[in-house]
Amino acid sequence: MKLVTAILRPHRVDDVRAALTTFGVQGMTLSQVTGFGLELWRTQAYRGNVFHDESVSNVRLELIVPDVDAPDVVNVIRRAAASASSGAGKIWVLPVEGLVRIRTGERGMDAL
Repeated sequence: MKLVTAILRPHRVDDVRAALTTFGVQGMTLSQVTGFGLELWRTQAYRGNVFHDESVSNVRLELIVPDVDAPDVVNVIRRAAASASSGAGKIWVLPVEGLVRIRTGERGMDAL
């Protein structure tokens, strides 16, 4: 099993979720996150003070998939989230050693 994690622009989440659902993904975790990368800092003014806002709001998507599906899931996410602008996001894949469904105690692939 693999843990696929993606950092996405918030306005791309619905497209990515729809594409993953069409692919056959049955569940995922979405979290609001902030961070910064190569995109330019925004300059903002508040009460007469000018400051640089380094953080950008994004969504972190996480899902566990069978090993064989991981490359396809990465491609589905990349195509649905693609943008020509800097800061479109990142995707990474990590191995999952074990998985347990809390309610039933099912383990491994049965817990997916």
